[in-house]
Amino acid sequence: MRPRELLLTLIIIAVLLVSGFGCQTPLATQSPTSAPATSTVPLSPAPSTPIVSPPNPVTPPALPPSTPSSSNLTPTPSAPLTPARFVLGDLTITPPVIMTGDQATYSIQVSNTGGTEGSYTVVFKYKSSGGAIGSNNVEVTLKPGETKTATFTTTPKESGTVFVNVNDKGSQYTVTSLPTPVRGVPATSASAITSPPPSMVGINTHTEVYGTGGDPGMITLGPKVGGQPGVTPYSGKHSMAWELKIHGTPVLAPLDMILVGFQNDNFYQIQNGQKILNSGLSLFFESASPDWPGMIIYVYHLYSSPLLLGHYQNPDCGECEGPPVNIQAQGRILPGNRDYVTDKGNAGSCQALMGYTVKRGELIGFAGTVPLGAGTHSFVDIGFKVSDTSENPLFGLKGTDTSGERVVQTGNPYLHWVQPGSFFYWKSYSPDAIFPAGVLAYPFECDGYQLPAEQRNVNFKYTVKK
Repeated sequence: MRPRELLLTLIIIAVLLVSGFGCQTPLATQSPTSAPATSTVPLSPAPSTPIVSPPNPVTPPALPPSTPSSSNLTPTPSAPLTPARFVLGDLTITPPVIMTGDQATYSIQVSNTGGTEGSYTVVFKYKSSGGAIGSNNVEVTLKPGETKTATFTTTPKESGTVFVNVNDKGSQYTVTSLPTPVRGVPATSASAITSPPPSMVGINTHTEVYGTGGDPGMITLGPKVGGQPGVTPYSGKHSMAWELKIHGTPVLAPLDMILVGFQNDNFYQIQNGQKILNSGLSLFFESASPDWPGMIIYVYHLYSSPLLLGHYQNPDCGECEGPPVNIQAQGRILPGNRDYVTDKGNAGSCQALMGYTVKRGELIGFAGTVPLGAGTHSFVDIGFKVSDTSENPLFGLKGTDTSGERVVQTGNPYLHWVQPGSFFYWKSYSPDAIFPAGVLAYPFECDGYQLPAEQRNVNFKYTVKK
């Protein structure tokens, strides 16, 4: 072979080797950086060799998604913590009646509904019917979601009714002396069992307003009969109705007295598409007059009262479709011949001004209405339990008050229901009127006297305790 032809053949072989033609080594095992293997190549042209396609590439297993390192994470901002927020439960006092020298315990639950720990100071404010006023503080520290009971124990030194409040939560208890004080009617107080007033001018001038009197079987002191002549009272009735005729007529205090309890039984019924109201609001007062020490005044069939700040203002204290199943009552309650202290039916929603003193002639409520046949009857009933040295033979009776069944009593057995129309002497109220000892003011506006205009609105409320 000539040198020129040999050179040409070598060039062709080199080109083929570089292009991989005729390579017998699988492509997947070749190192991309290895040098091509050298071999002895014949000078003659190489026989034809089929081209071997490289095998299918192997797919490596899928790797899990990469997770950034903690050093590269951006922290998620947390929601800000809410401050401590405190919610109070109901105020309770145990026991509800104690003797002088015994202990009473105030208790109220405090809950922290906020997101941080905090402290709350519970202020137990008290006022006694004897005039003592003060407060006691208890501090509680609560974690978020925690509830604790704040308690305070006290030993009252004087007898009477003690009213306790924590914010809008209220309760009360009674402190009695040993033995129960026995107070008779002062000889100077005009009444059916003492003597008439020195002058009868202006006395008993509105007997036309007298309604049904009390049941003679319930009257244990003084005259048995009273009220509108010829009208037979129902069994167990212990008061006299005042026929004020117009729904919402203002009712006035017959003497200075202190609010010690209430019961709200207002309800309505729908009859033939018409709303029929039955007014059952009752208020219980204790006399603040030296003419009638220890006397209880029971006013009922009221529609509303300025002494209950939440009545018909708070949806939880008003009237319900009835008859009522959730009666609200608080304080000292003296129905029939019983005498007890209670707090039930979310009574705190009514915001009663317990311990409030109303003066003679001041507003205490508005006359209510009850159904009567096809029409309605607007009036107010007022009963009086007078303290006497004799014991009430009916004390402790329950049920219809004639059943003979008695309950354990913690009240005063020396209180007696009387006939208001025949036991007391009455006179029209005016700011300049002079009342002889024992004479009571008619419980309504008369002889030209009227309350201020704003106090003739059934939604009027007192705003200041006194």
